[in-house]
Amino acid sequence: MAPPPKFKEYKDDWGTTAREGYEDRGTFRPPRAPQKRTGSPLLRTLGAICIFGGLCWGAYLYTHDRDIVAAVQQDHGPVDSLGLGVICSMVGKFLRT
Repeated sequence: MAPPPKFKEYKDDWGTTAREGYEDRGTFRPPRAPQKRTGSPLLRTLGAICIFGGLCWGAYLYTHDRDIVAAVQQDHGPVDSLGLGVICSMVGKFLRT
């Protein structure tokens, strides 16, 4: 059995020759396997669509009326859509299918 190859002695600013914390690795590293996301992708997608729709609806009301507080008090649609989207996203994140 051949002895392991000797590396050039390293000298740092503190007078030690050990390279603690470093690891000599090759240049090739195998790719990591992608982690499977838990939860329901359908519910997460539905939640994202509801959130986007609520934001667009709120932007429409703001540009149409310029008084967003009065517009939202009369029409609760954007707030309901945002709330539904957040709930769907949270349930979809933790619910396994």
